[in-house]
This record gives sequence, structure tokens and C-alpha cells, in this order.
Amino acid sequence: MADKKFDTRMAERNIQRGNLTQAELDKVLKDLPDDAANVIVVTPEALDFQERISRRS
Repeated sequence: MADKKFDTRMAERNIQRGNLTQAELDKVLKDLPDDAANVIVVTPEALDFQERISRRS
């Protein structure tokens, strides 16, 4: 569970239990790399197109 300390789903609980401070969480979030350049935008239309293509195979 140590690797889940900063997990988005666990952070609030860890803060409430005293296992994590808001300052620690803020530092970890600030130090995360910016991966915005690697984003792939997926639209509902693109998903529908892929589904129709898959049905043909």
C-alpha cells in the first residue's frame, strides 16, 4: 500500500488518517511531469468509427 499513498483515490483518506499531509501531496503533484504534449484526443465519433471498422474484420 505504500505505493498507493499518493493515489488520487487514497490521498484524501490518507490525509484524514494522518498518513499524509496536504503539503506532501501538493509537493508530489507539483513535481509531476507535464505530459500535455503526449495527449491523444479521442472523440465519440472516432470511437464509433473504430467500432464499425472492427465489425468488418
